[in-house]
Amino acid sequence: MKSLVVLSTLVLTLALAAGASGAIVTSTDLQGRTITFDVRAATVDTDWYAAVLRATSHGNEISSVTIRIVPDQSIESLCGSAAAACYTGIGGRPTIIIPAGKNQFIEGTLIHEYGHHIDASTPVSGVPELNGIPAWWADRGMASRYAGRQVAFDYSLGWDHSIAEIFAEDYAYIHVGPTYRYAITWLGPPDDALRADMFAALGGPPPAMLPAAPNAPLVVQRVGTLSPRGTKSVPFGLLGPGRRVTFTANVARATRKGVRARIEVRCNGTVAGTRTIAKGQKTRTLDLPNMGPGDCDARLVSSTSVSLKYSLRLQLTAPDQATGRIAS
Repeated sequence: MKSLVVLSTLVLTLALAAGASGAIVTSTDLQGRTITFDVRAATVDTDWYAAVLRATSHGNEISSVTIRIVPDQSIESLCGSAAAACYTGIGGRPTIIIPAGKNQFIEGTLIHEYGHHIDASTPVSGVPELNGIPAWWADRGMASRYAGRQVAFDYSLGWDHSIAEIFAEDYAYIHVGPTYRYAITWLGPPDDALRADMFAALGGPPPAMLPAAPNAPLVVQRVGTLSPRGTKSVPFGLLGPGRRVTFTANVARATRKGVRARIEVRCNGTVAGTRTIAKGQKTRTLDLPNMGPGDCDARLVSSTSVSLKYSLRLQLTAPDQATGRIAS
């Protein structure tokens, strides 16, 4: 899982400003602090999202952020082509943008994004934001890692070497536990000592248990236009073996002859399956059982010199209906 997060970008700021108005729904945490939701999708259970946030270690900063819940198809335009969700603190009130739904992926992603809000709300003396919290900065040895160019305050060394992303992954992991697909593989998840220090610095262990996440397949949908001979990639991760990956692409624009595009799924650098989309065909599906564990991506690859409008649907199903985590 590479839950790429857009932090303080002009594109995101403009997208937020241009978005349609939503329904504002408020709830409270266990101390009575307000939690604000901006609901822009149908049939959203805000009580479940609130229960997830109640089960995190947090403080008064929870009342300064808005949780914007949008259709999954909107995530790409609002957060970027490789984002599962995003957090922004620029241009006004801090906002987390998260897809609508109830599953383990959304639960872990919401906590990861809230970790960015904790980070932005908690300074480390003498260190530029985003920088985690003081106890974490010291325990993780971030000063020496930064001096040795292991980590950066931006994405110049890669997503998994971003200080902000390492903190958000650590924050999610200490709440969710080993079932969380921790993405900072070069460093490894927090040990018991770091977990205890982080909770102590955040005011204590979580005040409530995480709510049940429905055991349903994870479905991600994307729509857009593919440039001539371009590639659209949807990265995802599979937590364990026995997963089923179902990837469907619909390509709207026809060409006169030949293959227009292909779809494929790659895991751990190997092509697991591929299908071509030829003249007269609009929809193709790859259904791949017994996949995982692995770092994967589903791709639509154009073979033509014209643009192609597309819609993509990726479904991940585990034997017990629990899902892997996805990066887009």
